[in-house]
Amino acid sequence: MKLDKKIIRTLFFLLLLFLIQVKGSSAVSDTIRVLFIGNSYIYVNDLPSLLKEVASSDGKVIISEQDTPGGSTLEGHWKSEIPQKLIKEGGWNYMILQEHSQRPSMPIESVNQLVFPFVHNLDSLFKAFNPTGKTIFYMTWGRKNGDSSRCKELPLVCTYQGMDDLTRERYLMMSEQNKALISPVGVVWRHLRETNPEIELYMSDESHPSINGSYAGALCFYTVITQKDPTLISFNSTIDPTMANIIKMAVKKVVYEHLDQWNIGRY
Repeated sequence: MKLDKKIIRTLFFLLLLFLIQVKGSSAVSDTIRVLFIGNSYIYVNDLPSLLKEVASSDGKVIISEQDTPGGSTLEGHWKSEIPQKLIKEGGWNYMILQEHSQRPSMPIESVNQLVFPFVHNLDSLFKAFNPTGKTIFYMTWGRKNGDSSRCKELPLVCTYQGMDDLTRERYLMMSEQNKALISPVGVVWRHLRETNPEIELYMSDESHPSINGSYAGALCFYTVITQKDPTLISFNSTIDPTMANIIKMAVKKVVYEHLDQWNIGRY
């Protein structure tokens, strides 16, 4: 039975249209729009660019914007026009929120007043203008040898462990209160400090991340966003491949193998 040429042309057109639609939908799924709101813990070593490179090595495209002035707090961001304007542009798949490094480890009364309300405001605004988007909290870390500037007022932060414990606890609270995801960069750092202390995660100021620390952060965010095994990433930045693989394994152990612990898949 021979098909009419007109029918053949119609079938060919429909097949071509289907292939175009499939290709278009694949392109959309391979492109991820990420908004960073925070401070120098993001712009040091250009964390957004590191995340783009990690994604590119896995065949995905990250499009990002950031508002990350040094020393910024989320209170300051809420009171600024710039982040609100960026949020209201819409179309973001993820918003990454990073509080000033010291604020989460303040006394809980201060956190209730100076952190949680502004976190909630930013998250609510984001969800209003990006209904399919998700908020990711950038869980930071304790300072390398504790925060000596606050020892008298809050002895617990005098040590790395004490400051790190409080920081982790408060980010977990933010996540639960706002039904948001967590990128547990600080937890990966602690794992590396305990298992591979030879890997320097800090800059000389004992606060900001070295390239190793920022690379660990980029892998954390990519794992949270894609739910993929970070050990499959080929991009190593400027880091020795052996060291890069150790960092990848740490992210796999802390994040990839415990996705539900960081609310991934829950919200």
